[in-house]
Amino acid sequence: MATAAEPDSRLDQYYARPHTLAKVSRRRRLNLVITGEGSPTVILAGGHGCTALSWAAVQVRLGVSTRTVSFDQAGMGFSDPGPLPVTGSAVVEDLRAALKAIDLQPPHVLVGLSLGGLYMRLFAFKYPQEVVGMVMVDSSSEHQHRRFFGENSQRLAALRRAELRRLSRLGRLAREDALTPGVAEYDAIVRTTPGPMPLTPAVEAARNSQLASGARWRAMRSEMSVAGAISFAEVAAVRRPLGDMPLIVLSAGREVGEALPDETPEQARARVEIWRNMHEEIAALSTRGERRVIDARHQIQIDKPEAVVAAIEEVLAMVRSERLALRRGDM
Repeated sequence: MATAAEPDSRLDQYYARPHTLAKVSRRRRLNLVITGEGSPTVILAGGHGCTALSWAAVQVRLGVSTRTVSFDQAGMGFSDPGPLPVTGSAVVEDLRAALKAIDLQPPHVLVGLSLGGLYMRLFAFKYPQEVVGMVMVDSSSEHQHRRFFGENSQRLAALRRAELRRLSRLGRLAREDALTPGVAEYDAIVRTTPGPMPLTPAVEAARNSQLASGARWRAMRSEMSVAGAISFAEVAAVRRPLGDMPLIVLSAGREVGEALPDETPEQARARVEIWRNMHEEIAALSTRGERRVIDARHQIQIDKPEAVVAAIEEVLAMVRSERLALRRGDM
């Protein structure tokens, strides 16, 4: 076993090359990283710009107790590019098609970081018979833009335009093979894209190559461009109570958020408070929903993977206990 300062050699098996390429259409495949055995299967969905690698520190811990599946969205990581736009429904249907292609049947416990949390709730709202538990990791909310900006749609539009310009520029540089070491934009991306744990040379090389992929930046730009107009609306349209489904919502407690352009520190703190209040609303979707604050930044699965693993194992224990009781006729 590697020490804390050494890369885990198991990473090469899962993240240095495609792990399981599942066909989602005649010409497209989605890369799944599958570890462990057991039911229910834990599905791990990353946030905007994340790949399966972002879950490595969770999967190496959790894979000993149940089957886990992380995945690269279309155009990301080792997955083939998909049709645009990248909507929440497109992500969910790709994932379900991939699981079906490898005959990985429900039930599932869904885990989602940030925008991935939004997508996993969409999965649960649309296909409740396939989902038995959830863990939301500093999740986005389908109401966040309206709650953050209120009637100030012009400010929101300006921020979106600036971000889309940035993504367009990175995509253009990637198409021109100009996102390379030594280029300021590339070096900044590599520097600000945290690894989930010390990486082997092979995994680091694969990650850095993916950061310079034109398909990645096209997918990210498309996802960003439709999140507020389509993906948030898709979730809001089917939002419903989740009954007594085991649900744990983890909120980042350490990060107060970077101030947006023309935003004061006080406004930034108020915005983060709104974010955390929306997590309370997500937890309230289930009568057994619970919100916990973790001393970590936004990507809790990197800062405190043990906290994410503990929440998932708690949900798994509740689900398994209920299934056992049903078999015994106690419920």
